[in-house]
Amino acid sequence: MPVGSGAATVVVAACGATGPSHFLCSYSPAVMTPATPSSACPWPVLLNLSALLLVAGAALMGPQGEFTELATLHRFWLGAAIMGAGFALSWRLRSLPGPWFWGVALAPRLLLLPMAPGDDLWRYLWEGHIQNLGFSPYHLAPNAPELEPYRTAWWSAINHSDVSAIYPPVTQLGLRLLAAIALHPILFKLAFVAADLAVAWLLSRRFGYLSATLYAWNPMVIYTFAGGGHYDSWFILPLVVAWLVDEAPATRRSWLWVAGWVGISVAVKWVSLPVVGFLMGRCWRQRAWLKSLLVGAVGLMPMTLSALPFCHSGTCPLIPTESVFVAYGRSAEFIPYFVGQLWPATLAANWIYALPLGLVLLWLIVRSTTLGQFAEGYWLGLLTLTPIVHFWYFTWMVPFAVPSQNWGVRLVSLSAFVYFVLPSRLPDWRLTLAERLVLWLPLVLGWLSHQIFRKNLSAG
Repeated sequence: MPVGSGAATVVVAACGATGPSHFLCSYSPAVMTPATPSSACPWPVLLNLSALLLVAGAALMGPQGEFTELATLHRFWLGAAIMGAGFALSWRLRSLPGPWFWGVALAPRLLLLPMAPGDDLWRYLWEGHIQNLGFSPYHLAPNAPELEPYRTAWWSAINHSDVSAIYPPVTQLGLRLLAAIALHPILFKLAFVAADLAVAWLLSRRFGYLSATLYAWNPMVIYTFAGGGHYDSWFILPLVVAWLVDEAPATRRSWLWVAGWVGISVAVKWVSLPVVGFLMGRCWRQRAWLKSLLVGAVGLMPMTLSALPFCHSGTCPLIPTESVFVAYGRSAEFIPYFVGQLWPATLAANWIYALPLGLVLLWLIVRSTTLGQFAEGYWLGLLTLTPIVHFWYFTWMVPFAVPSQNWGVRLVSLSAFVYFVLPSRLPDWRLTLAERLVLWLPLVLGWLSHQIFRKNLSAG
């Protein structure tokens, strides 16, 4: 999608008249292309309508945070649909001034901050709380008898109370810091939104305001961090920084910075770990054996160092591998669902999907030359193959789709809201086949059509 002069002017001004002086402002043809006279100004009606729908939809969505009631869910979906319409209209914009970009990015997030959060947020509060009491969330599940005297008024809202912590150590330290300030959901949400907005800022600096709306004006992203209160923006931010450094003009030590930022991302959420493998594999292909080992060491260092405070009596149980949730939990899965229909034994063996995912990773490591290429393919492979998928997982791929404006990512940003029918069906946490297809086919078909179009464009 072309970027008009509004975005280009801002980026040129930020980078300096003589050219980029920082990796976040390095040259991008999409950003620096001069605008044609017909796209010199925003389309006022379209821009106003897009902004109005995004803000109005967020205002309608805000009071509808309890999805166990179908009536509430329907009102939530109405708000999401209105936001989605505004988001879809933004795809037709030809240019976008900075004040509009930030105004529409901020307003819906502020409106959703008071919204009832997802149940993960109560887990965040709890794990930060007990750390400040001197307990390790990796050694004691929320329902442990030792922690009974410290239960709070919202303790019953904690999910999987029989399972110890699954969030990596840097995340735990962040939750502890927030809990030491105040055990309040809005404080935690503000911390997640701050990282979320930092991602939007980085993307707007690198690719321009118009392209960055794919992330900053995305209703799925806005709800996930400001409404649902999920912490995933904490790991997305360092991974995006690593990506932008990786694709900027190389400097003497840029590879160390890339490995270090990826390492921080891993220590915040485990799913970034294969990116370390990609960085090592790329060095290996270049026959830089020592550099490959150093990249691996730097990439694992943040997790290793931050895990030390949680190692007691010679054990560091950072992942509850024996829990039902990890062993055979299912949630809105795509490929595993169809495999399970044909091969029922796989329904009790989630580990089996590590094999095809490993093959996908090997193929991507061999074929990808940049971190962005690897990440874009990795997220698609991971999400379609993992047996456990939650709504907010789809936000992981959005930043990496900003340069290409991938249609699969655009469409799943709307279709993923089907996921929220699940809480109303507890304890039966399953989508119907029709719901599953409505959720997943926009991503898969949109992604395939985008790749075919891009291939034909490059061939032509």
